[in-house]
Amino acid sequence: MIRGQAKSSAVTSGKWCEEEHQKSTIMSDICDFEWSNNRFRHNLTISDLKGYNKNEPTDRSRALKALKELIGASIDYALKDKSCFQDDEFLLRFLYARKFNVDDAFQLVINYHAYRQRNGPLLQRLSVLDENIQLALRDGFPGVLPNRDRRGRKVLIFLAGNWDYSSYSLVTVYRAMLLSLEKLLEDKQNQANGFIAIVDWTNFTFRQSSNLNPKVLKLMIEGLQDCFPVRFKAIHFIGQPWYVEAALAVIRPFLKEKTRERIKLHGGNLSTLHDCVARDILPTELGGEGPTFNPLNWYHELLESSQIATKPAPSYILSQPQYYTKSPAPSTPLAMTTTTTITTTTTGSDFLKSTKAAAVKIGVLTTKANDPAANTLLGVGSDT
Repeated sequence: MIRGQAKSSAVTSGKWCEEEHQKSTIMSDICDFEWSNNRFRHNLTISDLKGYNKNEPTDRSRALKALKELIGASIDYALKDKSCFQDDEFLLRFLYARKFNVDDAFQLVINYHAYRQRNGPLLQRLSVLDENIQLALRDGFPGVLPNRDRRGRKVLIFLAGNWDYSSYSLVTVYRAMLLSLEKLLEDKQNQANGFIAIVDWTNFTFRQSSNLNPKVLKLMIEGLQDCFPVRFKAIHFIGQPWYVEAALAVIRPFLKEKTRERIKLHGGNLSTLHDCVARDILPTELGGEGPTFNPLNWYHELLESSQIATKPAPSYILSQPQYYTKSPAPSTPLAMTTTTTITTTTTGSDFLKSTKAAAVKIGVLTTKANDPAANTLLGVGSDT
């Protein structure tokens, strides 16, 4: 009996071990499938991207689909709002900015949303109708040349000596720059070819340099280098005094190696600038053959384009359109509001003309100084 019971117990134990082994095998198979499936999808996203060609519509579609899959599956807090998920035109900016490397583009999307969440006040009410932004744009921060360089890149001009730090801060200059870049990125050629910037430091005083707030400079570098879908292929400094080079030495540690290599210091030697940028597209102020630089051209283009929108901008877009509307008060015939519809009675070209006239009436084209303290955001302090 004892032998029989032992035999029966051994059989039962053997069956139990076999069942447990089968369960373990099934669970192992499930885990292996889930792991390998995720790994396969992730590797597919990364490995195939090196073969993507931005000029091939099929390749662009594949990269866009892969980016959407990563965004849709992401649990990153920065992507808690996935409203950009279906906006192909918006997502393509990030792919172009990272040469259609989906993994890098996905990280840039995360950085973009995280930066916006951290710096909400900086990016609120980003509109060409902001009076401080208008002051910066009219002084050429930035100005945009009408013609591209030989490589199809858009050229931005900054005449640093024009900066009136008593009227608008470095934060405002940054906001005007972001507004301009977002408008320029609507053109796929700018997304694909990138930008070059020419900063003319001639007549830039030591007093002006003392208002280059290091915290704001760091904020600008972080945004333009790591968070926004924009590619600066070259940054040319001309006429820079020693104190500008000293400031550059301070911020150099925050620059990536690739960015540092793209900053070219020409000093007073314009011939070296002309070796990089053809003279026929440069204004006369930079020794070029083109017309005199007029920053109001870009300002008016932004002003007029802001009136074309027929619906509110999505929440993930930086700029938010505002419209001129007629005020019921007879003493103020025109005022700026934040409504999302055009309530003026004029239409078409007449309306665009009236916006320019209105700009003059409300003092937009005057040199009225604004309180620099109003530009103090994010605890970065006043620039004055």
